[in-house]
Amino acid sequence: MIQRIQTIFLILVIIIGYVNLWQNPVYAWFTANDHSNSNVLMFWHSYSGVVTDANTMYTPDLLTAFFTVVMIIAALATVFLFRNRRLQLKAALLTLAFSILLVGVLYLRYFLLSWAHENYTGQFGIHLIWPHFLILFAALSVYNIRKDERLVRSMDRIR
Repeated sequence: MIQRIQTIFLILVIIIGYVNLWQNPVYAWFTANDHSNSNVLMFWHSYSGVVTDANTMYTPDLLTAFFTVVMIIAALATVFLFRNRRLQLKAALLTLAFSILLVGVLYLRYFLLSWAHENYTGQFGIHLIWPHFLILFAALSVYNIRKDERLVRSMDRIR
């Protein structure tokens, strides 16, 4: 289980997903062109690290929290499905799909807010890099599970 490289990638998905939930949650910041107010897009919870003023609106994104939690649970289940590689591959593909959906929702929320309020100028936060690593490590785990399956099939063919 732990000696296989896809387990390492899946554990990285779990860790990064957990960090994604509990880190500084801002992934986009919008400032009005006249500097009168701001809108902040967050991953999911209330932003308590900044003094709130009347001109800043904090918008939590609960859909990203849902996709992140489902992706963490799917990755955790995938780690323990090492005896049945076909089921493990399906669970890893589910993890990959939810990580792609997570990034899609993050960008969709950003672009919907920027199109709805033309007087805002938006910028992405550095924390948006973490979900891209989720996609990378989930894809690497799928690749290595397929590679394992091909190796087992070739060994069965030799016997």
